[in-house]
Amino acid sequence: MAAIPASPRKSPRQERSRRTVARILDAAAHIFHEQGYSGATTNDIADEAGVSIGSLYQYFPNKDALLLALAHQHIESAAAGLTDLLGQRGTEHDYALIVREVVHFLVDEHELDELHVLVMHEAPRTHEISVELDRVKTQLVDVTSALLQTAVPDLQRRLLVARMVVATIDAGVHDVIIRQPCGATRRAAVELTISTTLSIIEAEMARPLRTT
Repeated sequence: MAAIPASPRKSPRQERSRRTVARILDAAAHIFHEQGYSGATTNDIADEAGVSIGSLYQYFPNKDALLLALAHQHIESAAAGLTDLLGQRGTEHDYALIVREVVHFLVDEHELDELHVLVMHEAPRTHEISVELDRVKTQLVDVTSALLQTAVPDLQRRLLVARMVVATIDAGVHDVIIRQPCGATRRAAVELTISTTLSIIEAEMARPLRTT
């Protein structure tokens, strides 16, 4: 038997259709969070969204398609928020404040922790999702590099530092912080992520300029 595709069947073009898809995705997020991916059914999601199962299947052929759509939604939301946050800083170089704001923003983005782990770590990692993640990371590296322009004048070196900063925060948030229970352990993981990221920037700022 041929595998059922996990990509959405069609994209909503009219406002009414977009509202329907938004309700379905909100319902999917709630049901996945409450019941887990294996326990959830498309019928449960359709009931939660207040739509017929036929209406759901017009846009999403199965649970994988819903999970992938939630992954896209999460990536786009986080990327847009981070870009806005960093863009507001302009030429400000209070890196301690910037890093703290970025880490707390990302942690706050993952309020539904179990759903986030499901979406980002258990969703089928299609080529499309991988490309989107790489695009977002490249965008964030460029924004970070611009913020580091004064601290690290050399472009190639600055891009390297920017990649390390983005990778450190990404790993700290996704692989450590959101896996910790709320409370002292999580707060300690947040502070360690912030201090580790700042140590990269501070070490680079203290590095003697090399002349040829």
